[in-house]
Amino acid sequence: MGFQCRQFYIKDDQCAMKVSTDSLLFGSYVPVVGVKRALDMGTGSGLLALMLAQRAPQAYIDGFDADAAAIAQAQENVLASPWSERIQLEQRCVSAWQAKQPYDLIVCNPPYFANHLASAQDARALARQGQVAPSAWLKCAARSLCDTGTFYWVLPTHQAEQWQALAEAEGVYLGNELRVQTTVKKTPKLVVQGWQLSAPQNIVREALVIHAEDGRYSEAYRRLTGEFYLAGQNF
Repeated sequence: MGFQCRQFYIKDDQCAMKVSTDSLLFGSYVPVVGVKRALDMGTGSGLLALMLAQRAPQAYIDGFDADAAAIAQAQENVLASPWSERIQLEQRCVSAWQAKQPYDLIVCNPPYFANHLASAQDARALARQGQVAPSAWLKCAARSLCDTGTFYWVLPTHQAEQWQALAEAEGVYLGNELRVQTTVKKTPKLVVQGWQLSAPQNIVREALVIHAEDGRYSEAYRRLTGEFYLAGQNF
């Protein structure tokens, strides 16, 4: 079980959270210009780390996850990719992670379903609900960023306000926001936010609709994620 991208393959049968439209969108959207060191917090199958490695050929990427099975599978995915020499993964809880050097970019698809019912599978429940408070992800990002670095996360819109308040309390500043709609007639379901250590002159606010009226992927979504999808993947 897995997902074939243009330049790499992701196995995810040992991971709680599978490859999804949301994660492919997130990994495609995050800016990588000038990034030399990146961190994928809660890497899971290693998808985001591999997407960053493909998009930023000059970057070295670290990743960690608390789940041993996920890290083992992520390592397998990385070793089978063209970029294994630029990606280092480690089994570690977010509260215990210590960066050896500061990062230009940090990405996180966090366990943001804390108020939902627990999954029947322990691993999936762990990935969806997390072992630690949301503030732990923020503290880890804030202490691991370089002065000019950026931290990006993706959240459901109904939790974005809560997490944004935590971020502001941690002393980081919103610099970029993308609101994502499934269709043009629906309210945004996801928000991607970029945070930094200094206040920006302006906050860049954008919007994206995933599906056109005929149910196919929108042209905007195709342009954003096209370097990862194979022809024939309903794309």
